[in-house]
Amino acid sequence: MATREQYIDKLEKQLREWNQQIDTLQEKAQGESEEIKTKISDRLEELKARRSELNEKLDRIKDSGEETFEKIKEDAEVLWKDVKEGFSEVRSILKG
Repeated sequence: MATREQYIDKLEKQLREWNQQIDTLQEKAQGESEEIKTKISDRLEELKARRSELNEKLDRIKDSGEETFEKIKEDAEVLWKDVKEGFSEVRSILKG
């Protein structure tokens, strides 16, 4: 089980990676049809919102104690999963 500090490091690293992936996917979408661009744009906006929520959870984790950390971590894990699935969906649209 990851400690609070390990979890913070892991989440910060993942958020940085997702920022880069969003930029890359936006660039790839430029060469696609308008329909695909719209689908991808809408989905990326959702991902950005989820990423922002996750960033807020990260800030709360940083300010929390161990007991509160576990509760916030559970919420963050749900968001994490949603974001990962969203990226998979965007990649499949691009491959489509």
